[in-house]
Order: sequence, then structure tokens, then C-alpha cells
Amino acid sequence: MSKADIRPPVNIKIASMIDLARMLVSWSQRDRPASMLHFEHNGKHIYGTLISNHGYYEMYGLPLWVYVETDEPPAGSFLAYKSRPKEEVGFVDIVEAEPMVLHLPVVNLAEKLEILDL
Repeated sequence: MSKADIRPPVNIKIASMIDLARMLVSWSQRDRPASMLHFEHNGKHIYGTLISNHGYYEMYGLPLWVYVETDEPPAGSFLAYKSRPKEEVGFVDIVEAEPMVLHLPVVNLAEKLEILDL
């Protein structure tokens, strides 16, 4: 298989960072721990993850790139998602044992993934 044989994943642009965090948290509880990829592209900061929608009709899965664009770089190594008493997200550098807070690692890439069609 060559690079020319690899098709880009389907892009799903999410409305906000809290929506992306909510999606990653829900997936991490079903499949595997979720991490978030970050890179800068065309002056924007892109945060997202590559996943596969298993059992997509007769295919083995539909590859998805789920992402959000912002103007700001990450202000920490983890995105902390808190669901109660009020839903909120924020970047932190240290994972602290807090009830009802899930920490998603942010993986900084040197550049945009080659297979993404942005």
C-alpha cells in the first residue's frame, strides 16, 4: 500500500472545545482512553482525534477526524473536563486526583497529519 492508496478520513468539525471534550470522554468510557491531537495550521490551532466508526454498513469502519479550531494554543499538557456542578473545560499541566474531573492528554504534533484533508 502506498500513500496514494490512503484516503483521508471524514471530517467532523465540532462547535466548541467543550463539545470535543464531551465526545472524547464518552468514547473513552466505551473503547479506550482518549487523547487529543493538537497542531497549528493556517494560523489556527486544531484540536482533534482520529477514530473509526465500527460497523459502518458492509465496511470494517468509517475513519473520522473529529476536531475543533481555535485561535489559542493549549495552555497546558492536559484538557481537564469537569461535568459537575457546572460543565467546564480548561487546560492544566498537572493531573490531580479530583472527583468528577477527567484529564485528556494533549499530544502536540510538529505539523498537520498528512492524511487530513483540511
